Amino acid sequence: MQTAVLQENGYSTKPEERKTPIVIVGTGPVGIRTAQVLLRLSPDAPIVQYGAEPWMPYNRAKLSSLLAGEITTLDIQNELQANHENHIAQHHNCAITGIDRINSCVIDSRGHRQPYSKLILAVGSRAHIPSIPGLDNPNIFALRNLSDVQQLIARRVRSRRTAVVGGGLLGLEAARAMQKNNTEVVVIEHNSRLLQNQLDETSAELLREHLMQLGIKFYLKTTIKNFEGNGSNHYIYLTSGKSITCDTIVVAAGIKPNIKLALHAGLHVGRGIKVNDSMQTSDRSIYAVGECAEHKGNIYGLVAPGMEQASIAEHHISGEDVVYRGSVSVTKLKIVDKSVFSIGVVGDDIDPTYHKQVTYQDHSKGIYRTLILQRYK
Repeated sequence: MQTAVLQENGYSTKPEERKTPIVIVGTGPVGIRTAQVLLRLSPDAPIVQYGAEPWMPYNRAKLSSLLAGEITTLDIQNELQANHENHIAQHHNCAITGIDRINSCVIDSRGHRQPYSKLILAVGSRAHIPSIPGLDNPNIFALRNLSDVQQLIARRVRSRRTAVVGGGLLGLEAARAMQKNNTEVVVIEHNSRLLQNQLDETSAELLREHLMQLGIKFYLKTTIKNFEGNGSNHYIYLTSGKSITCDTIVVAAGIKPNIKLALHAGLHVGRGIKVNDSMQTSDRSIYAVGECAEHKGNIYGLVAPGMEQASIAEHHISGEDVVYRGSVSVTKLKIVDKSVFSIGVVGDDIDPTYHKQVTYQDHSKGIYRTLILQRYK
């Protein structure tokens, strides 16, 4: 397939003036940032970008706010800003189904082949659905893309009792959003506290107490044993021996990096697509960034690290000597009327041997702040 050569988009119609483009697979926030950085560093470089979703690019990090009704679809738009001098083409609703590494090209869902000089995979992740019998019911939803949000908004109107599986960031945001229209919401979390990776025991308990005051119920330190559906009623049986009746289930039990494309292309994969300190895969002409990438055993399920990785990859492609050292996790709980924020080493990552904890708390005002100091030898 020939790259689109629309003169109004800055493409030359003369074959001898065309260069093999850099191809970006993915139009999520990290994919768009990848293109933006490349346009800034190499404004003359031809770019072809593919997105599998039928929508124009949008900010996935704002989906919970959209579900809660705090913003509109206009507020999540994240289209690439480019001028007529940039050589870029975007293909939406056009998934990449294969990578031909021998001939350095990608194959899309329509069978077209697009050559690349460099290939950047920003293919993200999908919702992790636990292997529980019965979880293939049409009244079970995830919260990963705009289509999920549209389905949940429609479902929320007639849902009287919703169960959310997962007490992490996305699970709590989904639970709060589903409370609209006076829907009763319960959260099931297998850990002993909420936001296990972001909060310590004290702050997690303060958050749980606050959310309970807002009407959300919690089942902690338990998992789903089995599930049964009977018309509009669902019955969730927990390993703790308790059972829950609901009409809607939202699964927010983590993510699974999208590695299928890389795996079939023969790239090295683990939980994610393995990359080095320059974000290169085992094929040095192919890069991976964002939630699909695995760097030194770490997969970051947040947008900010993906933005850092995109910058590293594009600077490396532009010829700069850059090194990715990993990212510091920064999280903020949205759509809850209380500030919940954490950065760096928190919760179970605190080691008394190397860390000192300084705490300020005013229980009457619901304030809890902790500073973790690293001890030097």
